[in-house]
Amino acid sequence: MGDSASVTEILLDLIAIPSVSSASNRAMIDYARQWLTPNRWAIRTFPYADPNGIEKINLVAVPRRFLQHGLPDEASASPAGDSVAKRSQEADVPIVELALVCHTDTVPYPDDWPEAVHPKVMNGRVYGRGACDVKGFLACILAAVADPEVSEQSLAVVLTADEEIGCVGAKRLLGEKRFHARNAVVGEPTQLHPVVAGKGYALGEIVVRGKAAHSAFPQAGRSAILDAATLIDSIRNIGLRAATERHERFDPPFTTVNIGTISGGTAKNVVPAECRFLVEWRPVPGQNERWIADLIGEELARAQGEDPGLQATFQPIRIDAGFETDPQSKLVGELEGLSGNAAMAVAFGTEAPYLKKLGAETVVFGPGDMKTAHSVEENVPVEELERCVEILKGLAYSLAKNDK
Repeated sequence: MGDSASVTEILLDLIAIPSVSSASNRAMIDYARQWLTPNRWAIRTFPYADPNGIEKINLVAVPRRFLQHGLPDEASASPAGDSVAKRSQEADVPIVELALVCHTDTVPYPDDWPEAVHPKVMNGRVYGRGACDVKGFLACILAAVADPEVSEQSLAVVLTADEEIGCVGAKRLLGEKRFHARNAVVGEPTQLHPVVAGKGYALGEIVVRGKAAHSAFPQAGRSAILDAATLIDSIRNIGLRAATERHERFDPPFTTVNIGTISGGTAKNVVPAECRFLVEWRPVPGQNERWIADLIGEELARAQGEDPGLQATFQPIRIDAGFETDPQSKLVGELEGLSGNAAMAVAFGTEAPYLKKLGAETVVFGPGDMKTAHSVEENVPVEELERCVEILKGLAYSLAKNDK
């Protein structure tokens, strides 16, 4: 693994490693470690098992000069269970000026898309699953830290698992407080625009239960689908109400509400006994992320009060807040200056809220356009990759001045 490899070559390697969220991310972590050379970096990995028993790994790496602040490297750590190891893990973790944060998983890809893990470079762009979301940013991190001068700066490399299925790895790092940073850049495709605000992401399921009967005698049963239709109309009105609470940074400038899937019934001539549907909402920052869930709960209680025969339950599955960073902060100013691009907001969810909760000024940033992500057209411009490497280097140098 030579320091001379280009960011494009690194990205081609990364895309060739299948890393959908349903599988272990160990291969991705192992590849990244080859660029975090042991003589320069202290590396800790934090494995866990997902609900299916699959191994997942978070990684935190800091330059070795930060070992004195309490982050032992794996080579010097005592065996598991040893009291010394326990003490070192409980010691104060280092505070760095800058954390470069990137998730290591991707969404699935269709079997008939061979380029998904056999990437190609065409017309100045790299194509493949994860090209922009978000292996492109990871390639930029690894290319930047290959520079020995970068590895002497006050920064951490933070790699997470399971972002695509709920930011699971980032939530674990938050709960365990594995590191602290004054500033954090979370990788996502933003076309090299610093993102200073992002919506959250929330999801819940409504289950409506009726009574099955022959459709020739509907009075003998109760249609769960018709009851669901009544509730869906109420949720539409909740969405209209949410649209009146505006946050002008966003497009659209309000919390959006969507019913993405619905299922129910067993046959065309049977009154359906059950209907399920998923409600998704994306809360704007500054708004209680549970507001829509509370409104749905209130609407359900009202409907059941008016019609005691209505049987329905609502179960929130995931409720993640949005984030917002002061556009006048030093981090934002540095990234705007280095990239030449103005700060903006995005409507998609990211790991940024969890870095904010760790106390870091947080910006989302990276090469590529999210509009191509999660599709068979996923790609990233080589020019943006190369610019991103230089921007990350420049940011590490400029923020490190605060640590001198």
